[in-house]
Amino acid sequence: MSSGSAEVSFKKFNVKNKGAARKRKQSSSSSGSGSDQESAVVRKNVKSNKRNPNVHTTGNVRKKIEEKGQSSPSEDEEITSVNYKSNKSAMPLGPQDQGATATVEIDTEKDRDAQAIFEKSQEINDEQRGKADDKVYRGLNNYTQFYKKKDTAMGNASSGMVRKGPIRAPAHLRATVRWDYQPDICKDYKETGFCGFGDSCKFLHDRSDYKHGWQLEMEGTSRKNDSGDEDDARYEIHSDEEDLPFKCIVCRESFTDPIMTKCKHYFCEKCALAHYKKTSRCYVCGVQTNGVFNPATQLINKLKLEEAKNCATDDDSD
Repeated sequence: MSSGSAEVSFKKFNVKNKGAARKRKQSSSSSGSGSDQESAVVRKNVKSNKRNPNVHTTGNVRKKIEEKGQSSPSEDEEITSVNYKSNKSAMPLGPQDQGATATVEIDTEKDRDAQAIFEKSQEINDEQRGKADDKVYRGLNNYTQFYKKKDTAMGNASSGMVRKGPIRAPAHLRATVRWDYQPDICKDYKETGFCGFGDSCKFLHDRSDYKHGWQLEMEGTSRKNDSGDEDDARYEIHSDEEDLPFKCIVCRESFTDPIMTKCKHYFCEKCALAHYKKTSRCYVCGVQTNGVFNPATQLINKLKLEEAKNCATDDDSD
């Protein structure tokens, strides 16, 4: 170390995993300066492309076309990888009768139900009748029967009406249910206006319409007020001279353009609008008004009658 200048020493640290670190690209001017500079290697992190089954694109088709040297498809011509071929017929899919002759398929198959097992046992007994016993076990239902069931008026021998066991349900019937809320009215006459029994029909021939239960319930709920209780004021009998206010409760003065709220409280129009700017509830009872103010026709008529009386009394006094 000299007296004029101080020497500074730097310690070199060994950096591990140099290959993973990304180095800055060298410029063209500094690339040919010397061979002592090491070449920088940049490794690209390849991301694994996971295929999403919910996404369908045609990018692979276009990429293959570009690799083969073909011209890329224009915007008007879109290449799709999925094609649907038409059968060129105007008939709808499914049965031709729109399912009118469809059979019920929720029961046991016809080749496995009790009737099919009984018919199979009958065939085996017919084959073995008159022959010697061959000592072969053919199942629980196929034992030798010495009494043969015959066809009767109830049906053939294999039907459920003659043999024992469950009956095969009809597959061509449609079960319908109708709730009869008016059992005393003739349904034929009500729906068509004609009854085959004529005047001897024991049911009432009435074609008038009646309200259903849900309609009556809707009317009952509509008669209730906003609080959910039934409005008892509808059943009250009011007198001819109702007690109407003579002063506004807000300004304490005579009414000017009186209005009435849903809760039947009277205010001046200016007072009601000024109070509505602060809150939408009634000034007296606090019920929600929703800004509905109707003109108080009864109060207006009363004020007009009082003015007419006052004018009449002034004329008489003069």
